Amino acid sequence: MKTTIMLSILLLPSILWGQVINHFDNLDSKWNVAKTYPAANQQNPNFVATTTTVFGFQGDTIINSEQWFKIYSSNDSLFQNDLLYRGLLRAENSKVFYLDTLNQLDTLYDFSLNVGDSVLFDLYGMYPEWLQVVNVDSIQINGNYYKRLKFAEPTMNAFDEFNEVWIEGIGSIHEPLFPNFPIKFSQETPDSMLVTCSFSNSQQVWQHPSYQSCYVNIVLSIDQFELYDFKIYPNPLTDRIHIKNSGLQQYKLTILNSLGQTIKQTQVNNENQIIDLTELKAGIYLLRINDRELIKTMKIIKH
Repeated sequence: MKTTIMLSILLLPSILWGQVINHFDNLDSKWNVAKTYPAANQQNPNFVATTTTVFGFQGDTIINSEQWFKIYSSNDSLFQNDLLYRGLLRAENSKVFYLDTLNQLDTLYDFSLNVGDSVLFDLYGMYPEWLQVVNVDSIQINGNYYKRLKFAEPTMNAFDEFNEVWIEGIGSIHEPLFPNFPIKFSQETPDSMLVTCSFSNSQQVWQHPSYQSCYVNIVLSIDQFELYDFKIYPNPLTDRIHIKNSGLQQYKLTILNSLGQTIKQTQVNNENQIIDLTELKAGIYLLRINDRELIKTMKIIKH
């Protein structure tokens, strides 16, 4: 009996995390990455844009008898035009190696890391710092369990956050090459970069719960002026937020935590609305407004 129990314990990690689809092992893998940022002008001071970049492989090459995949990025949703070469990737066991466009070799991922292990992140290419893995758990995707690693925040504090999370076989929640080009994201203005969807082994694997569409392209145009003619205040907030809206009459409002999990959802029908968020703990949340055609997502902070 003791032998059976011990064997079960030893096999548990492979049962829990052994069914992942490793995107870095499949030439058909792609990652859609949505970047959200302020893009206001005088007529639309509150406008926030979202654009999507697609990362993926196009062909391979052999170096010292080892196969490397060529990774490109493009703003083309079909990943056919305007491809920008980003370097070479190779997966080996639990690691992913990256050979950049200057032929500099680095370990991009090591999914075998555990709590207390550290990774060197060079923020903006100027502030290198070893950051520890502070949490390891699993996330269920399409019925399979994927190992998830959460990293500590850098000591370089400001009104921004790093919020780096790796999902085994998929990579950073920000974008596949993010560990080599790490940045922080503002807590005071809409500022995010997240993988909306990933595709590998002839199927869609990941979809971020904050996005209903894999490819989001919201840029300022005449048709969109009224959609974003509203204000949300205060931010940071204490107990409630006020929404002053002159463009939308009916829309769905969703509050999500930093992991993309839905915390609160409500239907808003009034021009001016007060949303009570007393039950939320202090922290950073995503507020998403959906009018069935377009989506606006912004960060809110609760003290």
